[in-house]
Amino acid sequence: MIIRKNYLICILAAGSLYSHSAISAEKPSVKIGTITSAKQCNVYQGIKSSGTSSVAANYRERNNGSVSAGLSANSSFSFETFFVKDCTSHFEGIRLAFQAAIASSGALIVSPGASNYLLSGRVEDVVPGTSSFIDRSLTGKSYGTVADSLLVTMSLTLSDKNGLIVFGAPIVASIETGSADITRSTVSANQISGNGLYSLLQRNLANIAARKVAFHINPLSVIQGAGKNIQLNYGAPLIVVGTQISVTSADGSAAARYRITSVTDGSSLAQQIGDANSSKIGIGSHASVIEKGDPAENQNTTERVELP
Repeated sequence: MIIRKNYLICILAAGSLYSHSAISAEKPSVKIGTITSAKQCNVYQGIKSSGTSSVAANYRERNNGSVSAGLSANSSFSFETFFVKDCTSHFEGIRLAFQAAIASSGALIVSPGASNYLLSGRVEDVVPGTSSFIDRSLTGKSYGTVADSLLVTMSLTLSDKNGLIVFGAPIVASIETGSADITRSTVSANQISGNGLYSLLQRNLANIAARKVAFHINPLSVIQGAGKNIQLNYGAPLIVVGTQISVTSADGSAAARYRITSVTDGSSLAQQIGDANSSKIGIGSHASVIEKGDPAENQNTTERVELP
């Protein structure tokens, strides 16, 4: 009886193991390879996210060389320390963010060893930028807005087991590093630390990369609904409420714009925006995410109506 009991336990354990392996085998596996830089790491030491320093500079210029104590006391911070440190470690921080984001997609398994695909990347450039509008009113007081940002460009390649590149994608991630509103003699500034800023950059890059890879292997598509209200096969964290998507009918003859209205772990709901003909949009229609900063994000989505 003991032998039979142990034998039964072995059979059940083997069956459980086989079942687990079968479930795992249903999803393709991806190994996160190296992430390199197009430039020497020390080049990034010149990259400074100036935060409110540009606000102070513009304010000083418009106010005959004077600047408020609040601005000068918190006038700058450096982003370079975190970026250079990650660069010298072959962007280990970004690699870990990639692993977490891709694993969270639910469509892929991240494997440290043998896998179906190898994901590699290269950071092309990091460019700081400033946009501002500051002027003086008739009373001589300054008013306007200032915002600092960082624009990061990166290239991704996905290779198969034979080393052949089967997919490639450019990534552009933009994050705001500091902003301020100026009204008369009052300045309201918003700023984040260098450490927090780099964490936000890692997350943005990882989520974009995860979307590119996951949607290439298992496309974002409509699984329920039709016309103005649809359900998609992906949810949080790759898809968030408010995201705009472009959906094309299965036969490719119609397209419409939608906005995500609700998300769960494995699916999301979207509602049409704009007045495109969505009668052919239904189950099997493919979708693509309109990333932040994409010119398509500013496309007109208002509905035309007949006036009485």
